[in-house]
Amino acid sequence: MHALRSWLWFGGDGVLRQKQEEAQQEVVRCLNVVTNVVVVSNTVYAQLALQRQQAAGQPVLPEHLAQLSPARFAHLNRLGRYSFQLPADVLVNGLRPLRPLP
Repeated sequence: MHALRSWLWFGGDGVLRQKQEEAQQEVVRCLNVVTNVVVVSNTVYAQLALQRQQAAGQPVLPEHLAQLSPARFAHLNRLGRYSFQLPADVLVNGLRPLRPLP
C-alpha cells in the first residue's frame, strides 16, 4: 500500500510543501480518496476475472489468491489526459469488458 501511495503522490515527491495544517490535511485526504479508488477498482476487476475463470471451468487455487493484491498499479496511467466520457465498450454495469481468456 505504501508503494501505491508513493506512486500516486508524484507531484512534490511525497513532501508536504504547505505550511498550513488545513492545507496539509486536504492533500492527505485527496491522496486517501485516490488510493481508495484504485483499491476498489482493482478489487472489482479481480473479482470479475476470478468469477470468469471459475465459470470457464478453470480452478482458482489458494496459492493464486495469495498473489492477488488490490494495491497493484503497473496497469495504471497516472499521467496524460483523462476523459470521463463513457467509451462505447463500457458494459451496462459501467465496467469495461475483461480481456479474453488465453
